[in-house]
Amino acid sequence: MKKLFSRAAALLLAFILLVSATGCFSTAAAIYKVTHDETTHTTRDDFFDDDDDDDWHNKKPTPKPDDPDTTDPTYTTDQTEEHVSVPGDGTGILTDSNGLTYPDGIASQEVIHPKHAKGTVTGQQAQQILTEVEQTIMREGVSSYVDAVILFDDYAKYGISPDGFGWGEYSAEADPEDAKLTKDLINKLYSIDADSLDDADRIFYDKVLYDLEEDAYMSQFTAFPYYAMELNPLVGPQNEVLFVMDVLEFKTKQDAENYLLVCKDIDRYYDQICTFEEQRAEYGYASSPDVYEDTAKSFDALVAQKDDCFLYDSFKERLGKIQGLSDSDRQDLISRHDDIMKNTVFPEFEECASRMRALKSYNGENRGLLQFKGGREYYECLFRAKTNSSKTIDQSTADLEKVISNLKNTMETLMANSMSWYMYYAIHDYDKGSVKGNLDFLSGAVKADFPEVPDHSYRLMEVPKVFEDSFSPAAYLGYHLDKYDSNIIIVNNGSSHGDLGVTIAHEGYPGHMLQSLYTRTVAAKHPYMFAFDSIGYAEGWATYCENYAIKYYEDNSDVATFAQINNELDPILTARCDIGIHCENWNINDCVRCLNDAGLSVSEYSFQTYYNLLVSDPTYSAKYGCGFVNTGMVMSRIKGDFPNASDKDIHTAYLNAQTGTFEQIEEHMRKELNGKAG
Repeated sequence: MKKLFSRAAALLLAFILLVSATGCFSTAAAIYKVTHDETTHTTRDDFFDDDDDDDWHNKKPTPKPDDPDTTDPTYTTDQTEEHVSVPGDGTGILTDSNGLTYPDGIASQEVIHPKHAKGTVTGQQAQQILTEVEQTIMREGVSSYVDAVILFDDYAKYGISPDGFGWGEYSAEADPEDAKLTKDLINKLYSIDADSLDDADRIFYDKVLYDLEEDAYMSQFTAFPYYAMELNPLVGPQNEVLFVMDVLEFKTKQDAENYLLVCKDIDRYYDQICTFEEQRAEYGYASSPDVYEDTAKSFDALVAQKDDCFLYDSFKERLGKIQGLSDSDRQDLISRHDDIMKNTVFPEFEECASRMRALKSYNGENRGLLQFKGGREYYECLFRAKTNSSKTIDQSTADLEKVISNLKNTMETLMANSMSWYMYYAIHDYDKGSVKGNLDFLSGAVKADFPEVPDHSYRLMEVPKVFEDSFSPAAYLGYHLDKYDSNIIIVNNGSSHGDLGVTIAHEGYPGHMLQSLYTRTVAAKHPYMFAFDSIGYAEGWATYCENYAIKYYEDNSDVATFAQINNELDPILTARCDIGIHCENWNINDCVRCLNDAGLSVSEYSFQTYYNLLVSDPTYSAKYGCGFVNTGMVMSRIKGDFPNASDKDIHTAYLNAQTGTFEQIEEHMRKELNGKAG
């Protein structure tokens, strides 16, 4: 339970602190093969169209000539003795030499989400069961003080009572009590007659049951937590820990006291994570010496700030917002904060660097999950969770390849005709001059195409200099989700702001901020729906929105289409590489070939850092690229089946369906739009 539902600050901020994919490579128009055949102009909706192929969901990736079919779960390789995958239906449990368990094959949806007898509980009793299930999840899932105070202004209202004032517990050990609790919650939901529920309750029921069943299946396998490192050098929690501390606000002296306990708790919490990394290496899952060295360097960078960290001044500024704080109390708090930072926090980071360098002695190597016992099966489970879809890897791969083909065809069509539009693209500037200028512009522009959101406010927050090199031009943080006035738009003054308007469309309107505000409104009855949404859902929507919003900045349809393709190829192609690495044994040459075949100018050198990230953080790119493709496909199918519905109707129905899987979203959209048509 806690493993799945823990809404760690690292996940909450995951879409903020990311190395930009577009920094690695960019589309070059000259690379595309230009043809001069007369072809019909393809609309953007055709990028996601699958109507011409009724068997799209049964397609499998085509192996390269003379290559083994590495998508076959029985595939083994002579390059390693560690990969063993036994044919099965995923219902059996195998054990490795360390006593860790993994499934005997890839489980079907029927195994993970079994059919069950229709429940009989209705009315008030059903409502009570839903309330009990949700309160239990909120209580168990938001168990750390840091999570609680970031997610909610009044976390006690949701029955949340954190254990202490810190970062929670980090452990990969299976807890039988958690498994028992998950099963108990599932059985309670099974007892309900789901057809008797109103729309809000049914949407919640569908999502929470799906999530619990996924958790119940995955929690059987004790090897799963060890396949990927936690202290990833690029996206591990150490890269955002100081930023998270900077976000925490003080209203009272007690808030400041609690904050000092959070600072002290870094020692205990990071010791736990390092212990996990050491155990992971002992079990045979060690990362390469280069990766451990890079992780150590990420801690070195933190240690280097010991004497002049921005948190010293930030702490003083936040103390200034506490009404009635005496000068003596202020000085005492500052003195204790300085002491904890210099004698506890930074020494812990130094210790972490040392412990990571010690792991280089294991001489591990970077390998896709296909090389590990149960790794392919784990990726399938992780993939569903991160992409917010019940589709198999093969189905999603077919989707990606179809969209890539459509994008390439549309690009070739544009370039086969008159290129007079390209001069306008070359000088385009999708920007209203500032973050606020773009937010003001977009807040008005989107009203014709997207639903209204409640009255709200936001504040702009500058990225500390230490994060500028790895931070996007802007980002959104839904701080205190139980209010509408705690939205934060984070601004990176050290980043190049080319096409800033597109970035703000992603983070603000109609992207993350609009979606977050709207979901909190329609899901007010069930906070689980906005507190435990999926990153695949969130990033799929925001990426769809940033590309949709190009039309607000660009009048020329050819230029807009080119800009959209240029923007969309990166996440889709790197998602394809993500799958290739972990399910088809791709190496960096395979990835570079995939990217260059699509028209990108990439070398092994330019792609190496991103490749390392894809290897060490499975589904890193899949959640963005597949989330976007799934969003686009849902929109395309709905537009095709409801031709009289406006974009605003469709976007409203999408957001009203809330944050379930894309399959659940589409089902609820159809119900709503059919109701309007009737």
